[in-house]
Amino acid sequence: MAGQLDPSRISIERGSGLPLADQVYAAIERWIAAGAVDENTRLPTTRELAAVLGINRGSVQAAYRRLQQEGLVAGRVGSGTTVRGRGPARLGARAPRVEDLLSRRAADLADETPLFTRSPWVADFSRLAPDERFFPLEEFTRTLAYSWSRRRDLWQYAPPLGLEELRSEISRRIAEIGITRTADEILVVSGAQQGLDLLFRTFTDPDDVVAVESPTYSGALALARLAGVRLLPLPMDVSGPDPEPLLSHGAKVVYLMPERQNPTGVTANEERRAALLDAARSAGALVIEDGYEEPEPGRLPLAARDAEQTVWLGTLSKDLVPGFRIGWIAAARPVVERLARMKKATDFQTPVPLQAAVAAFLRAGSDRKARAVRAEEVSLRSAAAAAALAQSLPDVQWWGGEGSNPLFWLQLPGGISGRRVAEAAAARGVGVSPGQDFDPRGEDRANVRLSVSRVERRDIPTGIALLGEAIRQVQRGSSAALAAPVV
Repeated sequence: MAGQLDPSRISIERGSGLPLADQVYAAIERWIAAGAVDENTRLPTTRELAAVLGINRGSVQAAYRRLQQEGLVAGRVGSGTTVRGRGPARLGARAPRVEDLLSRRAADLADETPLFTRSPWVADFSRLAPDERFFPLEEFTRTLAYSWSRRRDLWQYAPPLGLEELRSEISRRIAEIGITRTADEILVVSGAQQGLDLLFRTFTDPDDVVAVESPTYSGALALARLAGVRLLPLPMDVSGPDPEPLLSHGAKVVYLMPERQNPTGVTANEERRAALLDAARSAGALVIEDGYEEPEPGRLPLAARDAEQTVWLGTLSKDLVPGFRIGWIAAARPVVERLARMKKATDFQTPVPLQAAVAAFLRAGSDRKARAVRAEEVSLRSAAAAAALAQSLPDVQWWGGEGSNPLFWLQLPGGISGRRVAEAAAARGVGVSPGQDFDPRGEDRANVRLSVSRVERRDIPTGIALLGEAIRQVQRGSSAALAAPVV
């Protein structure tokens, strides 16, 4: 007789060599095939099942995705995951559900459950976004109003690569950090996220290998999964990403953040930069350098060291104004022309008046004035966070946080779950980003990321003290679980 799914009947054999996700999938698939589970039965949440089985939540999520791809279960927002069974669809029985029509790419996109449990936050360290209070809003508004009202040429379509005056200004700016590109070798895009999406669409096919830092930017991971590529993790250390996996396995594309890498805050040293480029050349891979932070004085970007193989991805979003959605790709002309063709197929252009206003804004140096004021404040916030961590969490090690670097990558004690720490912190009104969000394999990590870019200095000590309480709570729970008798 069919019934509910009993999680305790799922047997996990850790020494079998079979991935845990495959074992969970196989067990549930057998029960559905045998009719042992009622149709429309709600399966346990991924968190619940992972806790019962004592495995990583990412493994359960992978099993559920595979079941959904094969039509055995359906995921509904607010209703969880329910059994569909193997029976043939009855024509005309009901209108198709959105879940039934999703492509595999869309179905595989992670449903990021917000950790918000309290409002307002005591301290929200989870957001890497500039504090808009340091932006000269009135000055930019005047520039935008002038562009819109006085220049009728901005009411028409822009050239395929973007407004020439903006591309010329970008060309001048990146030349100051050693990247030599003409205006015709620059494509204006609607933020770096669109630029990265265009690069994946243009230069990868499903199952191609893309090498990424581990951990890395969560937005890049989402786009890579949407593109169906296979990810090759390059483990991070204090010197930058390790190029050894790239030498051993090769890749078609390499995505890197040499400056203040997100989420670790690590700036790659000279030796590591040279080794990464050598490894990429050996693999014949296209290098995408995410320049969301300009290089520190004296450091050359990868794009200045190898202009033919490296693409520079720039943006105003991460360090100035996210709402502008203005970014650019600087690369060899054949690369830019192919990217422009792809952009035109999906998005004719980035708003032209905004391009003109940004060009004038950059030409006046107004962005640098705003950055300087912001950097001074972030330096004070980072120093406050370092002092608070030393006081409230003396046993926790971290990377980042130096100078005006807003990022702190915490290594949690005892290898405890970053996801559980983030949840416990959120319950106390403190936002942090769990390491799992940045893991190429989607696995829970003993890390959390803190960003002080938007947190008032006066709130930082209290927020980190509450984070310390959350960490100790999770530690106690982990110790209790280990001490429980096996029956």
